[in-house]
Amino acid sequence: MQALYKKELKLYFVTITGYVFLAFMLLSAGIYSSLVNFVYYSPCFEYTVKNMSFVLLIAIPLLTMRVFADEKKQKTEQLLFLLPMDLKDIVLGKYLALITVTLVPAVIMCFYPFILSLYGVVNYKTAFTTILAFYFLECALCSIGMFASSLTENQLIAAVISFGILLVCYMIPSVKENISPSYAFSLKAFTVIIIIIAFIVFFASSSIPAAIVVGVIFEIPLLIIYFKNPTWLSGKFSDFVSCFALFDKLSSFVNGVCDITVFIYYITISALFVCFTIQSVGRRRWK
Repeated sequence: MQALYKKELKLYFVTITGYVFLAFMLLSAGIYSSLVNFVYYSPCFEYTVKNMSFVLLIAIPLLTMRVFADEKKQKTEQLLFLLPMDLKDIVLGKYLALITVTLVPAVIMCFYPFILSLYGVVNYKTAFTTILAFYFLECALCSIGMFASSLTENQLIAAVISFGILLVCYMIPSVKENISPSYAFSLKAFTVIIIIIAFIVFFASSSIPAAIVVGVIFEIPLLIIYFKNPTWLSGKFSDFVSCFALFDKLSSFVNGVCDITVFIYYITISALFVCFTIQSVGRRRWK
């Protein structure tokens, strides 16, 4: 895995991808810092970091789109499978290279609070914990982008899929305000989610019975709850949707609260999508 990690990391800087990502992130940090900290005379760098989360909607898909899509397009994917290492080591090697690249701008951003301290009083604890949370957010988004790249051989399609997922996650706080709290709406919404999950299972396994079984396993308990105690479903879909508001989790750090559960949340999302990627790549391996 170490050899693959070094090869992937080197590839980001042999090609233009790594440099474009770094330039884009640091340029965005400079622009937001100028607007938030200097135009409005605020020493709070955490607000700059929070505003920069929007930039990740573009930066992460561009960084991750080639991870597996390019391997499949260039017909080098089979060479990866012939390497004397497990499939999980291949995926982890590529993922570690990704989060190493994203670490570079995060480390450089750590110098910004010291520069701002020349012009005002900076809360270092809040600034640095927000930068750390921002980096963990990048790691979670990279795992999502890598999974999207494993679904197709077209880099553009991979970027669009990744952007679509991240955009939905970004817009959840706004959408949540318009979600009906009624239990009838929750039943319908959860049923739609179950159908989507069943389709994903079918796509991953090419098995209609498996998709039906998964759908039935989730739908039956939902119907039982609805007919026995429907009020329990009131507002539950809104709470469910909030679980996917990845970008909104930074708010607690901006407000000066170091929430350890947010780090655990980002690590869980990262691990989950790395596992999804292993399954996705493994499915192609045996085709």
